[in-house]
Amino acid sequence: MSKTTILIADDQPLIRDGLAAILSMEDYIVVAKTSDGMSTIAQVQLHRPQLVLMDIHMPKLSGLEATKQIKTEFPDIKVLILTTFEDEEYIWEAIRHGASGFLVKGVATEKILSTIQDCLDGRINYPYTIQLRLAQAIQSAEQHDKGSSNEIIAPSHSDQQHEEKLSSLSLQELNIVRNLKLGKSNQAIASELFLTTGTVKNYLSAIYKKLNVSNRSETMAYLHKNDL
Repeated sequence: MSKTTILIADDQPLIRDGLAAILSMEDYIVVAKTSDGMSTIAQVQLHRPQLVLMDIHMPKLSGLEATKQIKTEFPDIKVLILTTFEDEEYIWEAIRHGASGFLVKGVATEKILSTIQDCLDGRINYPYTIQLRLAQAIQSAEQHDKGSSNEIIAPSHSDQQHEEKLSSLSLQELNIVRNLKLGKSNQAIASELFLTTGTVKNYLSAIYKKLNVSNRSETMAYLHKNDL
């Protein structure tokens, strides 16, 4: 059985070499490592890898545009976006261009390998808020297909408020919220998400404001009440 071929595209040598080292210990062949969008497209055309690990922010041509061009020319090649928690809007655009999911930089080796395998197996890994947008887009399309003659029941005011609060949270804030609901301490959350406790506290302050709560206990009550 032939090994899976992968191309790594990232303008940071540490990321490229680190991922290549991890993949070389598994049943993967890294056919090329590139640092900009233009060379990524050229190497994809040359090697035709089964998977591209694509950074969003690269010189000469962005990862988004490179993804679009690759998927147009080679629709069977899977593209997994290399991203940070702050790149949520870019993830949405990458999905629109045909990306198969995302991989957060800095996660544990086991998570890297499982995400890559999920992608190769056809399973999609998207942030929760992106999943919410996709669900809303599908629902909107279904309602449009049904025609204007069908009655559409509007969500309640409280549901709308909850959805607005939820959509205002960034991907990192949602990850903190999930860990918070599990009862984890600030130190445990920081360790889980590779942050400092001070950074977690700053995120919590922002979360309190967005959810219109005053402290940790009110946040927990809100989370359980709305089954987030």
